[in-house]
Amino acid sequence: MSLATIAKMFNLPKVELQREGIRNFLEKKLLETKSELFAFANKYGVKSVQEFEKLVKKGNIRESAESREDFFKIDYLQAQGERIKKALDSVGS
Repeated sequence: MSLATIAKMFNLPKVELQREGIRNFLEKKLLETKSELFAFANKYGVKSVQEFEKLVKKGNIRESAESREDFFKIDYLQAQGERIKKALDSVGS
């Protein structure tokens, strides 16, 4: 079914339907990102890459191939979350 057909079915402008679709997609991605970060928070007791780094320096987290990989994953997820938030802000309400 085309975008135009769906918009007509719900008596919405195509642009509004597109914006809603994009917003829903971004909100889903943000939730997925937050869920992954939450898993790391449970695993290491940290909410950010900065906290992770402090715990490694203190010796509370043993430095290993796995912990280094997790560090970079947390960093990536934080950055991705920020990008998604910016995109959501640009889509508007």
